[in-house]
Amino acid sequence: MFGVNDVVQELSRRGGKTRGITDITHDTIPLVQEVIDVGEEVPHVNGYLGLFYTVFDKKHCISAINIDIKHHKPDEPATMLYTDDPVYARYLVSTFERLWQQSTPAEQRIQELLKQGPSRI
Repeated sequence: MFGVNDVVQELSRRGGKTRGITDITHDTIPLVQEVIDVGEEVPHVNGYLGLFYTVFDKKHCISAINIDIKHHKPDEPATMLYTDDPVYARYLVSTFERLWQQSTPAEQRIQELLKQGPSRI
């Protein structure tokens, strides 16, 4: 996924943590399962257009990534925000935490979708 999974695995080996949120749909189940498999937590937020991450390790690296996975084309660069400014980093993290508190665990959302059956678009 945009080369992020290798970075996440290395960050996890160093004790870092990666969490993301997205609107989990039938179409995004494989992508969500892929990021869960590399150790990320990615719960569902209904109607969230994108994939919003907070990435941090024990030292200092704080960044936020917002990738519009519904409209992003694999050959296009992803939109990414990065900061090492403590004030802006706190703003990004607090925004993320508010959304995180409203989220549904990925496994629960995936099971709900699988029980509903295939998407009827």
